Amino acid sequence: MRHLGPALLSLLLLALTAPAAHAVVGGAPASRAAYPFFVEVGPGGEAGSCGGALIAPDRVLTAAHCRETVEAGRQVRVGPKNVKRKVVRLAIDPLHVRELAKMEREFPPPAADLMLLDLDRSVTGVPLLPIATAADGLTAPGTPAVTIGTGASVPDGHGGGTGAGTFRAGTVAVQNQSTCRDALGTKLLRTWSICTRDPRTADPAALPPFVSACVGDSGGPLLAGPATAPLLIGTVSWGADCGAGREPELYANAVEGRDFALDRTPAWAPQAVGPARLVGVPKVGRTLRCVVRWLVKPTRDLDYGFAVDGFQKQSGRRDRFRLRSAYRGKKVTCTAGGVTDGGRGGPPGLSRALTVR
Repeated sequence: MRHLGPALLSLLLLALTAPAAHAVVGGAPASRAAYPFFVEVGPGGEAGSCGGALIAPDRVLTAAHCRETVEAGRQVRVGPKNVKRKVVRLAIDPLHVRELAKMEREFPPPAADLMLLDLDRSVTGVPLLPIATAADGLTAPGTPAVTIGTGASVPDGHGGGTGAGTFRAGTVAVQNQSTCRDALGTKLLRTWSICTRDPRTADPAALPPFVSACVGDSGGPLLAGPATAPLLIGTVSWGADCGAGREPELYANAVEGRDFALDRTPAWAPQAVGPARLVGVPKVGRTLRCVVRWLVKPTRDLDYGFAVDGFQKQSGRRDRFRLRSAYRGKKVTCTAGGVTDGGRGGPPGLSRALTVR
């Protein structure tokens, strides 16, 4: 250990303080009390969860690609006491929203894989995790860092893993991006990403599994700086093999996204209070209206959808739907959605169905 250098040694010692547990491939068991700012995002259990960091009393920073996990259960559990809070609104980095709109797929995630969660109430008594600045120099190649999370702890050899549940931490090192070009093929991705590997991968004789975030660790923080006062430099984005080989692990660059993360008035994604409602008399010849109570209204691409017995019959900006004789005895539902600079969103699920008379 004397060959690791003082900075890497201090972070490794921080990562090794804990009782037995499972999660994060490689590394060592860790105590949640050593990382009180860590947040579990989403419902957990079979529905899955992501990681995150408490960066303000009412704000959590996680990965944009955790959006579905958040929608599956709009809640977080903060700190070692698992303080529960509801997610009221969310905002995705506008660059990520624009880049995602250009793609025909969602994975691997595009640049700026960052999402901000607004909580229903402030969390008190839990230390916040500061975000590093560019002047701190903590994203430079060779910088030691610690990754933490409750995701899978055993790679399955197919890019995934098993054994998720409790908490682990492991030490990695920031890589020169020239060694990660297969994963970071554009200048934009290189600007907005931090590439890491377990330092042991440099030794041809070292055997896997190597330290790596894995399934269930998405959005979790990458820490650097003093062990007693770590700073946030990245959030888990994606990786190819969960430490089963020597492939790099990619983190969204939180230093690059610092202004977005700390903006008190970001562009929130559209958010509705409850599901949409069908208003009107469900009778042939009459018109039903799809009504949404918006908490955050879309600024563009507002779209209403009407379905009859599950088959979509109308989609577009029109919020009214005329009932034809062919619909008699069938069930009509509606939904709505739209976009802001902070993402796409709308009411959860479908409206309550009305049977046409």
